Amino acid sequence: MSGLPLKQLVHDVLLQVHEADQHQLIYCQDCQRPVTAENYRVQVQGEHRHHFVNPEGVVFELSCFQAAPGLIIAGKATDHYCWFQGFEWQYAHCEYCTTQLGWYYENALNESFFALISGYLRAGK
Repeated sequence: MSGLPLKQLVHDVLLQVHEADQHQLIYCQDCQRPVTAENYRVQVQGEHRHHFVNPEGVVFELSCFQAAPGLIIAGKATDHYCWFQGFEWQYAHCEYCTTQLGWYYENALNESFFALISGYLRAGK
C-alpha cells in the first residue's frame, strides 16, 4: 500500500481523470477547478437531485455525490435543520477558492455523501 495520505491518493485519482477525460469532471463555478466527477453521482433516499428550503426561505437544488476530492469539510457535525433524516451535516467548501458548494452528510453507520448546490457546479468541458 502507498505511504501517501488518503486525501492525496484521492486527489491523484481526480487528476488522472482530469487528464484522461475532462468531460467526466464537475467543476466549481467560481474558480473552475475540479471538485468531483460524474462517476461519483449517487442516489440518496431514492433520488440524485433534491430540492429543499432552509429556515431563511432560500431554495436549494442539491445533487448528491459519494465523493468530492476537491472539497474540504468544515464545522462541527450537527443534525440541526438536517434535510436527510438520520444524518448529521458539515459545510463543504471548494478547497481552491473556499466557496461553500454544499454540505457533507454522515450517519452513525459511517454512511456518507456530499449534497452539492447544483447552481454552483459546472459540468465538464
